[in-house]
Order: sequence, then structure tokens, then C-alpha cells
Amino acid sequence: MAVAEKILLGYGVVTVGEQPIGLTRGGSNFIVEREIRQVEADGDRGPVKGRQVIDTEVAKLTVNALELFTATDMTKYYPGMSVETDSVETMTSTLKIAEGDYNNVKWEGKTKDGKKVTINVNDAINVDNLEWSLEDRNEVVPALGFTAAYDEADRDLAPWSVTFEA
Repeated sequence: MAVAEKILLGYGVVTVGEQPIGLTRGGSNFIVEREIRQVEADGDRGPVKGRQVIDTEVAKLTVNALELFTATDMTKYYPGMSVETDSVETMTSTLKIAEGDYNNVKWEGKTKDGKKVTINVNDAINVDNLEWSLEDRNEVVPALGFTAAYDEADRDLAPWSVTFEA
């Protein structure tokens, strides 16, 4: 029997590192893209059980951020950036990815019955373009696409997880 209390509600809080992103508009989107290859052999008429291989798996959490950031905050959301502070903050590209450009990103939400659900995207980096739609009578809502990165020492350990409160 279906239970309405188990519905995952779409709103939640997103943090980059331990810092909340702030207001969002249009929510967030979590996707794990997988490339599954069929190992084929002569005489096969279709897929054969046990002969599928996951070649790639890429986890991404995209956040539509509404709240205005400072230039310093932006360096957590866009890799390869630096900020010079004089009487104003000026952000520009460094053209280099630094170790600090990778952050653990987390979405925390809940089900209708109040059970906590957490999506973790580890060592994530926003590899999407810096793109701001500057429209009259509208706010800028950049999409920040945080893609999880594998650890070089353990490339068989998925860099993402979803936890469900019991």
C-alpha cells in the first residue's frame, strides 16, 4: 500500500563546505549519470544477465542560487577565481584550478513525515560556465552545478551518497 508520508519534499538547505548557500529559486537538481556497457559475445540476441559494466558514473547537484553573494563567497562556487580587495572587491579568473576549489556539497531535506534525507556530493567542483542572465525586471539566478570528483587513491569509491533517516 502506498504511504503519502514517504514523499520526499523538494525544498531543502544546500551547503558548500559548511556554509549555507542561502535563498534559491527553482530548487535544486540531483542527477547521477551512468554509462552502462553491455559486454557482447557472438550469438547474443540481446543483453545477457551479469554482463553489464558501469564504465562511468558522474554525480552532480545543481543549485539555482538567488541570494546575492559577495565576490569572496563566489570563489567557493566558481573554481579558478581570485578576489582583490581594495575599496571594492574585484573577482577575476586565475585560469588555474586549486585544491580549495573542491568542496563537499550537501542538500538536506525531509520526507512528508519529517524524516531527514541528505544528499552528499563529495570533493565537488562547479565545472559549469559562469553564466548570469541579466534581464530587465528579473533577478539573476545562476545555476551552480557541483560535480563530484573521485579520489585518485580510490577510484572505485563513489564520491556521492544519499542517506535516509530511519
